[in-house]
Amino acid sequence: MDPLSALSVAASVEQFVDYGTRVISEGRELYTSADGTLSTNVEIAGASARLQGLSGALKASLRLGEEGLRQGPLDETDAALDKICKECIEVSKDLVSKLEKLKVSDGHKHKKWESFRLALKSMWGKEKTQGIVDRLAKLRSELDTQVLISAR
Repeated sequence: MDPLSALSVAASVEQFVDYGTRVISEGRELYTSADGTLSTNVEIAGASARLQGLSGALKASLRLGEEGLRQGPLDETDAALDKICKECIEVSKDLVSKLEKLKVSDGHKHKKWESFRLALKSMWGKEKTQGIVDRLAKLRSELDTQVLISAR
């Protein structure tokens, strides 16, 4: 076998071992965790839920005027803020829903197999989940900017 082919095979084997190790590690974490979910998923879901709550409260406050419910339409700045809040809530719900699907149920008959299956599913969907997390981070940044503009 020529050296280039040998290097290619060695690199492929190393990638396979690395991927397998990560799947087994996540499967073990799922199996041993008290709530049946990965610690990173708990952190992401918590941050997402907090952003969802804050966006909901901000969205509700936009509808309130000094004397109660606002009668007329929102001005341009408040309408943009309302739209961002709505998107934050939708994306947060989507993210929490996806993370809930990666949770091992308490009374599962084959908990080890289910942990491995969900760890593999988590690894396969990591890019999609990270895309949603990135989208939520961009929305949070937009929300920060829009709040600063509104406060001005």
